[in-house]
Amino acid sequence: MIKLFYLIFLSSILLADSYSLAHYIKNLKDMVLVKESMIPGKDVILPKDTPLFVQQTVSMYNWINNGKGTKLNIYVPKDKVELYKTHGPYPDGLTAIAIYEDQGIVFVTEHYEGEPIYGTYDRDGNDISEMHPSLNVSTCYSCHEGYADICINGTCSVPVIDVFKK
Repeated sequence: MIKLFYLIFLSSILLADSYSLAHYIKNLKDMVLVKESMIPGKDVILPKDTPLFVQQTVSMYNWINNGKGTKLNIYVPKDKVELYKTHGPYPDGLTAIAIYEDQGIVFVTEHYEGEPIYGTYDRDGNDISEMHPSLNVSTCYSCHEGYADICINGTCSVPVIDVFKK
């Protein structure tokens, strides 16, 4: 019953405005770099067999860094690395941080009552979820829930860089 109340409450917040729900984490010293990827520049043509999730992600974020692309690093708390490898399920608290390095955009995934919540910040901890439609928390939910085969328990895999390794 509490979980149902929380989800109704969360939905009302998302519909009212788009502020970040997950908390900003300033200190990465207790985090492990688990994945390096990239968002290619807007002029890069992806291979034809690129997964739809990757195509949509690149299309949504290729404006970053003035369309030149950016390095993407994903960090996970030390005590959740093994859970990350299998997509959880995760206990409540910080789950993962993804940073678009060149622009300093920090995506935070956290779990509350067993459900993922999201936030988007700059490196100083300012909520930037309203800076661009692709940074809006509702966009996070739409993508993470829409690609349930790749995004499990709030975390997604298939790094863009793997597409070019084939």
